[in-house]
Amino acid sequence: MKKTTSLKLSKQLAKYGALTAAIVGVNDINGQSIIYNDITDFTGGVGDIFQLDIDNNGTNDFQINSESGYFSSVNLFIEPLTASNEVLGSGGSTYAYPFALSNGAAISSGANSWYNNGFTSGFQSLNYGSCSFGNWCSITDGYLGLRFNISGNTHYGWARLDIDGGGSVWTVKDFAYHDTPDTPITAGQQTLSIEDSVLNDIKIVTLNKSIGLYNLTEATNYRLINMTGKQVMDGLTTSDDFVIEANSLATGIYILELTDSNTKATLKKKLVL
Repeated sequence: MKKTTSLKLSKQLAKYGALTAAIVGVNDINGQSIIYNDITDFTGGVGDIFQLDIDNNGTNDFQINSESGYFSSVNLFIEPLTASNEVLGSGGSTYAYPFALSNGAAISSGANSWYNNGFTSGFQSLNYGSCSFGNWCSITDGYLGLRFNISGNTHYGWARLDIDGGGSVWTVKDFAYHDTPDTPITAGQQTLSIEDSVLNDIKIVTLNKSIGLYNLTEATNYRLINMTGKQVMDGLTTSDDFVIEANSLATGIYILELTDSNTKATLKKKLVL
């Protein structure tokens, strides 16, 4: 079942619709993918807390918080919220200092400096004493290396932050993880390498119950799946700018799945209709 709309509506969607802040992943032919979440930037200061649910399962995995220290100094911490979650850094059993990784840095089991301080004892300081200690001062687009548990399996991910020179103002910008257990990821990695896949350039815009697909270069299969895993719509795109009309569907959250007919790569995106 599929419907298309006029180019006029397509232009309206492009003008008024906003890219939904959602989980995005592109699967390779083996079904592996990076799950990337481009959130609205969260800027915090002293007393603020950001809770990171990296796999969006409703349970927070890490917590970033800032507090006042001695003599009006500022301390900024990251805390793993379960015993199996860890952060890549340096330190020991009492103190640990997470690394500010550069884009492209490896995050994997090969790193031997993973710490869980904060869950049981001690703490992990992004910076401490208004940047007297720690690796996170005057950082733009630095990456935290994260290791966490999903259903008993270890996964690797990252979160991108900016920190000002005094360590008191911090911004969480986005995060991602590899959905295949025990598989490395690089800092800043958003998709797997899929040569010449048209999916990498597709823009997806939603307006009410209309879903606009832009920058298509060839016919692409699509499916809409509800949160119980049931397919509720499917079809094949027929133009470079294509609109899926989902007026018959109930308001809610759906997964849009697009499949490249050449590489068989699959893009998945969570939409709110």
